[in-house]
Amino acid sequence: MKRTILAFAIPAVTGMVAPAYAANVYNTGGQTLDVYGRVEIDATNAGGNNSDSDKYTTDTQGDMTSSARLGLKGSTQINEDVSIFGKAEWQVAGETSDDNKFTTRYMYLGADFGEDGSVSFGQQYTPVYTSLVSTIDIFDQWGMEAQGGLYGESRQSGLAIYSNHYGPVTVQASYQFHNEDGTDVTGTNVGETENDVQNNAYSAAAVYDTGIGLNLRAAFANQTFENDAKINTYGAGADYAVGNLYMAFVYLGARADNGASSNSETNIDSYDLVGAYNINQYRLYTGYGVQRRSGSALTDAYEAVSSYKLGVEYNITSNALTWVEYRHNNGDLDTNYASSSDFNYDDASQHLGTNEIAVSAQYNF
Repeated sequence: MKRTILAFAIPAVTGMVAPAYAANVYNTGGQTLDVYGRVEIDATNAGGNNSDSDKYTTDTQGDMTSSARLGLKGSTQINEDVSIFGKAEWQVAGETSDDNKFTTRYMYLGADFGEDGSVSFGQQYTPVYTSLVSTIDIFDQWGMEAQGGLYGESRQSGLAIYSNHYGPVTVQASYQFHNEDGTDVTGTNVGETENDVQNNAYSAAAVYDTGIGLNLRAAFANQTFENDAKINTYGAGADYAVGNLYMAFVYLGARADNGASSNSETNIDSYDLVGAYNINQYRLYTGYGVQRRSGSALTDAYEAVSSYKLGVEYNITSNALTWVEYRHNNGDLDTNYASSSDFNYDDASQHLGTNEIAVSAQYNF
C-alpha cells in the first residue's frame, strides 16, 4: 500500500505537497522542479489461502519481488496570486515474470489561486481518499483491505478537483468524466458486469481541524452507469495525533443499484481502525479492518474482510527504511449473487491469505 508519510500530520489536500525525499533540480525565477523516486524489495510468505475452492485466486506472494518508482513535480509562479503546477509519477515491476509492467500512478496539472483555492485535472486521488481514507493508510505493505472495491480507495482517471480552506475547514469537490470500463487505475471494477460504462461521478469532502490534534472528516460520492445503475458512497472518520501517538478511524459505505427490476441492491459497509507510535527510529503500528456485504443482490449477507495487521518499521537513515508486517484475515468467501446483473465488486476475501508475513526494504531518493 501507499504508506502515508507520518509526521503525524496528514494533509487534507495533497495538491503539490512534495514527497519527503524529493530533490530540487532547480528553483529560480518562480519556477521549481523536483525529482523523486524509490526502489523497494519485498520478501513475502503467503501463508494459507483463504479460498475454499481452486477457482479462487489470491494476490498473495510467497517469494521476493521488487519495484521502482520515479516522479516529477513542478510549479511556475504566474503572479503573486496565481501559480500553475503539474505532477507525473510512474511505477515499474522489477520482475520479468511480471513483464516488467510499467504503470502511471499520477498524471495531472492544475492552477493555484491562493485564497480562491486550487483546481487540478488528470489522474489523481479523489476527495474521498485524500480527505478521509488516507488517514488510515499508514501501513508500509498492506492495509485498506476493508475499502476494497469502493470508490475513492485508489486513484481515478479523468478527475477535475477543486480544493480550498475556510478557516479551520478544508473542502474538496470533484467531477469524474466518462469512464468506458468503470474501473479505477488499479483495475478494480467499481462498475457492473453487464453495463460497466460509467457515465460520470461526483464527490465532495470536508475536514474540520479542531486545533487540539483532532480532525473530523466526511465524504460523499455518486456514480452513474448505463441502464440506470448507480452507486452512492459515503463515509466519516476522525484522526488524532498527540506527541508520538497517532490514531484514526474511518467508516466508508456504499449503496449500489444495478438497475434491474428486482434483486438489484448491493450494500457494502467498511470499518477501519489504526494506530501508530514512534520510538526514536522505530515506528510501531497496528490496525483492524472489516467489510460487510448485504443486499437483495446477494443470497446471503457475509463478512468479506476481517483483517488484523501488525508492523514494525525501522528508519535506517532519513531516506532508507525496513519493516516487518503481519496480516491475518478471518473474512468469509462468498460470491453467490441472487441477480445475474450484479455489481462486480472485487471480492476482497479472494485477495487475502489467512496468514501473511512481509519483510521489506525501501530506499528513497
